[in-house]
Amino acid sequence: MKNDAIYLAHILESIRRIEEDTARGEGYFYDHRVLQDAVLRNLQTMAESTQRLSPAIRATLAMQAGLQP
Repeated sequence: MKNDAIYLAHILESIRRIEEDTARGEGYFYDHRVLQDAVLRNLQTMAESTQRLSPAIRATLAMQAGLQP
């Protein structure tokens, strides 16, 4: 089992890449299928990483965000 820090790093890197890939605007994004595929892959990476976080870190992050764990 990997460390939560690794999964959190994957999530943050995916967010950074999505922000970078969508920075040129919606029109540019929709005109470039490869870019759409890259963003989709990063969303998948984020989803997989969030599912693998430990229950303790999920609860901590939910409380920090003002959500129920």
